[in-house]
This record gives sequence, structure tokens and C-alpha cells, in this order.
Amino acid sequence: MKGENTISICILNLNPCYDHWVILKRPSEIPNVVRGDEVVRLVDGKGLNIARVFSRVLGFDDYFCINILGGQVGTIIESECNRLGIRTENFWIEDCSRINTALVYEYENRTFMINEPGPVVKKEETEAFIEYFKGKIRPHMSLVISGSAPRGFENGEMIELVEIAMNSGCCLKVDIAGIWLSRIATLSPELLKINADELKATFGIEEDDFEAMEEFRKEYSISDLIITYGKRGSTWFSTTEKLRAFSTKSQADFSIGSGDSFFAGLLYGQERLSSKREALKIATACGAANTLHYGAAIFEYSEVEESIDDVVVRSIDI
Repeated sequence: MKGENTISICILNLNPCYDHWVILKRPSEIPNVVRGDEVVRLVDGKGLNIARVFSRVLGFDDYFCINILGGQVGTIIESECNRLGIRTENFWIEDCSRINTALVYEYENRTFMINEPGPVVKKEETEAFIEYFKGKIRPHMSLVISGSAPRGFENGEMIELVEIAMNSGCCLKVDIAGIWLSRIATLSPELLKINADELKATFGIEEDDFEAMEEFRKEYSISDLIITYGKRGSTWFSTTEKLRAFSTKSQADFSIGSGDSFFAGLLYGQERLSSKREALKIATACGAANTLHYGAAIFEYSEVEESIDDVVVRSIDI
């Protein structure tokens, strides 16, 4: 890995997991018993999904991903990240990292997710992690926060991490939900990515109310506000441009991980100093390519290239 002083992106992935995707191609002949026809195994967590797109798809290595790991599952996650060339820095705790299971009923076009609650981080471990984090960040680095915090971070430690990073001269780029979303938004991150459902649930803004979105961006002093709508694309509100992007090609129904893939493409575009239109186009193509496979963020760059020609980016009039 490059020296930490030269890395441009630090991804904070506080609650990683190991996923099993069990693909069911036909109904079971035995009641209450399912037998998988195919299994997809992968390291997961929103931050690791971004990192996998960086390394595996885009060939981008100017980052590292901080994970909190524990137990045998944590060892598996570390080993798999090493095998895939995902650049990680791992902080170890006593409790065990989580395993998530997805049952994909291919013949019914639906997915049933089973998500474990994840480990509990002890108070002394949380305090030690904060000190560990201080030693990893550098001025001018982009801190990407994507995904939930583990149990044990309920008392404001997430906000403390954000404040430490911002006071250290880091640029904050966020994709997070729930109570942490409402609190971190008040700290004026440079970039906030949020899906339309979360925007309405947390801030009461309707998905087609562009004026309210722009007012929200200005009120919270957010440089770049990106709203995603699933298959229907995204909008980007900034100080210089207001854009709408979507794919003209029908996408598959499998969308788990598409938001993370979109975010990875967007961050990559920004790091490559692409225009906002170009960054939004590659982000949309990454999100679309993700729908072609079971499992999050395991598509190929050739599929991004095939998808990008179907992406339309237009200006928004408010």
C-alpha cells in the first residue's frame, strides 16, 4: 500500500459482515426445507462494497478501508479481503463479526434477507478505536462513511469520529441512514448521498420536490447533495449544477448493492477530476451493472462499459 500520508480516501466500515447468498432455482419438494442450487459467498458491508468496486472493477487503489472485526468470522473477512486485494486496516474486538444470509427465490423473482445484529463493541474497545482512528486520518483525505455503526456506538461516538476527521482537515462524504443521518447532516458534510425514501422519512422532503432539496442543501451547507431513486436514476444538486441521470435500458430486479456501487463510481469520478456529468454517468453505469449479478458489487468493468452508453444526464430547471 502507498504511504498513509498519500492516500486520498479513507472508507469507514464499522459493521462489516460475511454474506452467503443461497440461490433457489425451483420450489422445494420438502415442506419447510430449502436446498440451494448455487451459493455466492462474499465479504460485505457498504464500505467493503465500495472498496470492492474500487479494486476489482475500476482498478483504483488510492484508498484504504477501516474495518472493525472480531472472532472467526472476522478472520474470514480479513483473509478474503487480502485474497481480493481489497486494501484494509483492521481493528480487532472481542465479539464476533456477523454473517448475513440471503435466500434468492429465482423462480419467484424475490430475495429474503436474514441480517444478524452484529457484534457489541465494549466501551473500552470504542475508546481504543477512537484513538486508533486518530492515527489513520490525514489532512486533505476524504473520509467516506457508508453504512451502520455496530452496537456500542449509540452514545455519540460516530459524531465524535466525524468531528475528529473534520477538525483534522478531512473532507466528509456520507451515505448513511437513520438517526446518524439526521445528526451528521447538521455537520455540513461536503457530499451527502441519500435515497429518496430516506430523504422523506428523515427530513420530510418528497422525491419530486427539487426546490425543497436545493433549500435543504443550502440550509445545511452541503456542497454536493445526491438523491437516488433506484431504477429511476438520481439527481445531483451542487453550487454550480443541478443534474438528473437515468439509464434508458431496463435493469434487472436484483438491486442489493447498487447504491454502494453507484457511490463508488461517483467517488471514483470525483477523484479522477471528472466533470459532474461524467462522474454521474459512470456512477449510474456502476449501479446498473450491479443488478446483473447475485451478490453486491461483483460485476466487471466490461459491464460498466456496456451500461454507460445507456445513461442520460440532463440539467434540472428549478
